[in-house]
Amino acid sequence: MPGNFDTLISPGMVARFMEISAFTFIRNAKTLDYPVVEAITNLLPLVDEFVVNVGSLGDEPDDGTLDLVRSIDSDKIRIVQSKWNPHLATGAYVYAQQTNIALMNCQGRWAMYVQCDEIIHEQDFDGLSTMMQRYRDDQRVDGLALRQINFWGDYQTQFNIRPWTGRRKCWIVKPHHFVLSRGDAANFTVHPKYKERGRKLRVVETPARQFHYGSVKSLKAIAAKRENEQRFWDRGHVDMDALTDSLYYRKYPRRFFTHFDGDHPAVMRDRIAGHDVHLDLDSPQWRTELTFKERRQLARGWFADHVTERWTNRGDYVLLKPSAAT
Repeated sequence: MPGNFDTLISPGMVARFMEISAFTFIRNAKTLDYPVVEAITNLLPLVDEFVVNVGSLGDEPDDGTLDLVRSIDSDKIRIVQSKWNPHLATGAYVYAQQTNIALMNCQGRWAMYVQCDEIIHEQDFDGLSTMMQRYRDDQRVDGLALRQINFWGDYQTQFNIRPWTGRRKCWIVKPHHFVLSRGDAANFTVHPKYKERGRKLRVVETPARQFHYGSVKSLKAIAAKRENEQRFWDRGHVDMDALTDSLYYRKYPRRFFTHFDGDHPAVMRDRIAGHDVHLDLDSPQWRTELTFKERRQLARGWFADHVTERWTNRGDYVLLKPSAAT
């Protein structure tokens, strides 16, 4: 795992160049309490354009998401509007479809994918920009991977177990390498000449931090998010009676978490200050007993740490050593 950008970039390299796109898709951002404004605003200093695919579903009324995106004062933002197919109700394939709509509208040599509950720390922008310049013309490199930090309930409670900890996401790709989102938009593959059978991306890892806030919401927003997800996963409905305050302490055992004492991206400052959920890692409300599945998860985590990193998402791409990619 790379420790910092100093070991990956050479002194004197130009830290900025044109041709960087960012892209995302979103629907019902206000209802689902996504930090979409923060996610977009965060990357604007780094990119040359930001493609935002704002979707709608049938006759479902817009919850204000389109106006929310339009309210961001930047000529770098380019909005694409699309319709979600209500019949794609299995495997969340509609997420990959909507991701690809945004990706195919990107004009940059690089395209930075951001789901609207993810924020890249601004302290890593210079290093990322320099690495994109370094590997821009290296045809063996399809993308760059980020280090993901996952939170639960609030902004101080961090997952401390695999697959959440140690996870890498290849979210920076070269669109002209025929890169496509697949599955439930969790990964990308390369499809030369748009052949049906793709190959894994060839990736260089970076120390850049991607903060994932998908589980930091009010109970109401979590319920809405689950209803939305299960609609496209074809898994039925959410048990609303189970969504009580104890969800945060009972869903996962205490052993899965640790305190986060680092600093968050600056764009999240106001949202963090206004968040009304605060978990106590010393609370007796935490579940301490582990299910068989959770014990197996601990064993897999140990195996990944000591034997193989199969469960760190690195199996989704081919890792290139920085020295081999220059």
